[in-house]
Amino acid sequence: MKKIILTAALAITTFGLFAQGSDQLISKKGEMYLPESGDWSISFSAAPFLNYFGAFLSNAGGVSPKAGFLNGNQTIIGKYYVDNQTAYRGLLRIGINSMGQDNLVLTDGSTTAYSTDHAAWAQHFVGLGAGMEKRRGKGRLQGYYGADFMFFLSGSSNTYTYGNAFTSTYPNPTTTQWGGPNGITPSGLNISGTRTLSSATGSTFGLSLQGFIGFEYFFMPKISVGGEYTWGIMFSSTGQGSMSTEASNGTGGSTTTTTNTGGSSMFSLDSGLNTAWGASNGDLYINFHF
Repeated sequence: MKKIILTAALAITTFGLFAQGSDQLISKKGEMYLPESGDWSISFSAAPFLNYFGAFLSNAGGVSPKAGFLNGNQTIIGKYYVDNQTAYRGLLRIGINSMGQDNLVLTDGSTTAYSTDHAAWAQHFVGLGAGMEKRRGKGRLQGYYGADFMFFLSGSSNTYTYGNAFTSTYPNPTTTQWGGPNGITPSGLNISGTRTLSSATGSTFGLSLQGFIGFEYFFMPKISVGGEYTWGIMFSSTGQGSMSTEASNGTGGSTTTTTNTGGSSMFSLDSGLNTAWGASNGDLYINFHF
């Protein structure tokens, strides 16, 4: 009889301890708090959510939070869990942008007819990254560490065409002066006698290898907030750029001149090297697992 009582008491105690520990990992609805093998996750910046709730609690008001890219540079960041303590990390951005702008100028020799000047801007950014993450912790607060390898390629160019040509009658044709952040915003008329036909930055290629350490707290099943610090090495190289201009040749035509701009390179050994992707080291994020 004593053996039966002792066995029952031991079973009840063991079950109670197990249930107490499990309360931290399983919700009342039976949902797992922590990621499991086969789960995917995607990360967003926590700043919009924190700003919204901070304004809400202070009665300051504010717009509803919106999902924002983790690093502010349109990079998709996600993970795949191969087991409960190990995840593969991936970063991806493929961006190809182009813009065009027309501007009407008076046709030389006319007071009513107009010619069209056109500017075009193109930019590309390709970034890929991969890494592995290991996790520690038995409750909702999880620590993790690992390493990422990343590379990116970027560049931009402008091209310009003009409606009025260089002639002996008009050695300084009416021409749009282009400006603005992308060089495609009309900012007046060119009065220098020289106009730009094209300009291009040298292509930039970058590599980085970084270690990271961070934490996550699962405040809801499969939803966590966390922060991360990084440290590593990065190298980037920018090739030569070029600019082509056009000017009167003094005989009724024009001469094109092309000049090169110098390239550059950079090597860093520091924390926060994911800034090459537009991120700031130590940002808070929110993670959704599914």
